[in-house]
Amino acid sequence: MSARLRLFLLPAVLLTQPAAAQLSEAPREAPQPMIVAGLAEDQVEVKVNYAGARIVLFATAPADQSGSSGLAVALIGPSAPAEVIRRKPTGGEERFEFVTAPAVFAIGAEPQVAGTIPPDVMIQAGLNAAASAMPKADKLDSADLDMWRAAFVDLKMSQGLYSFDTTTIERLDGGLRRAKIKLPANAPPGEYKVRAVAFRNGHTVGMTEKTLTLVRGGLDATLFDLSRQHGFIYGFLAVLLGSIVGGIAAWIGRR
Repeated sequence: MSARLRLFLLPAVLLTQPAAAQLSEAPREAPQPMIVAGLAEDQVEVKVNYAGARIVLFATAPADQSGSSGLAVALIGPSAPAEVIRRKPTGGEERFEFVTAPAVFAIGAEPQVAGTIPPDVMIQAGLNAAASAMPKADKLDSADLDMWRAAFVDLKMSQGLYSFDTTTIERLDGGLRRAKIKLPANAPPGEYKVRAVAFRNGHTVGMTEKTLTLVRGGLDATLFDLSRQHGFIYGFLAVLLGSIVGGIAAWIGRR
């Protein structure tokens, strides 16, 4: 059973303000795109039969006749330590630890953004999945850091937790944009960031971010809380249930 969550981006004031006027007035720059977010719901409940949710986001910004402006959106989180293990050709394992990295990273961008925005601008906007994996301080200058980050992203993509082609952005009448972000069915509970960034001429001109909470519900929540808060009882019930199921199976087998 899938859930639907709608996020609404409404017009707001500029995130950057023009420089203060000098004694001799300088030409004023044209207004930049405006962007602000609001969540229709700030919590999604994960149940046993959870099959993923589709987050729908609406955004609007001033029209740009040159066509050089665009929007990118991302669902990021929750952050936690991570480790990548690589088997050496000569035998043995090599490990690389990340102090923190998002468990989920789903991003989508309009074509003019995806094809023209430099990687360093995407990193500064917090929209680069590999750069979001932070190593220990003594590994920041490691020559193999990019390789380990790429391996981490590949691993997350194989698990269905990172995606770069499941988010779509549509342009509607009146300059309105509609973005659909797929939340993976195996997304872990926790705090997520819903980030929207506006670009123009290869630069970031507006950014907004809201928090989304994913929580367990139903039987899944009961079992999870029991395992964390009452480990002995959870273990006893697990053994008891296993014994009962095994006994019933043996009885059926004898018949």
